Amino acid sequence: MNINKYTECLNDLMDYFILADVQRLSQFSSENALSDDLMTEFTTNDSGEKAVESGVIIPMRGIENYPYTVYFNESSDSVFSAQNSDLQHRKAGYLIEVKSSRLHLLTMPLLRAWSKSVGFIESGTPGKPFFDLENGWYAVEILCGETPQESGWEPTIEFLFEPRETKPVYGANVDYSFHISAREY
Repeated sequence: MNINKYTECLNDLMDYFILADVQRLSQFSSENALSDDLMTEFTTNDSGEKAVESGVIIPMRGIENYPYTVYFNESSDSVFSAQNSDLQHRKAGYLIEVKSSRLHLLTMPLLRAWSKSVGFIESGTPGKPFFDLENGWYAVEILCGETPQESGWEPTIEFLFEPRETKPVYGANVDYSFHISAREY
């Protein structure tokens, strides 16, 4: 199975990460006549909640300003299964629809001028995490904590993807905080 690892992933000084298919998010924005400032749209009206429940985005709040190790994993074997890991959060019930064969881990500032950000994101900027997946629906489980890396204990986020034939039932808590107690920071 496919597993990608990224190191030194930063939150761009806002306590969120957002998982999304960039093309699907652009389509959602157009279909719902949203302004180019998706950050304001998602935080001031119900369009953010609609995007989450529709499988367009997965927001993660409580992301401290640490460098994160991020894993995208199509396997059922979590990197946190190793005995020396410190799993602090394990949350299921998320869903995502992939339409362009790629998911990106975004930061909030990228949503401010979305039409300008799309090209930057899709250019494959080094260090910006992405994961190639077959198009379709996925149930997503998010695991967070610390894992031992070469540099010591690192805050770690892992996304586990389970393909589904149809849209999964949404059952996650969008207000849940993924704050990690980090030994090294």
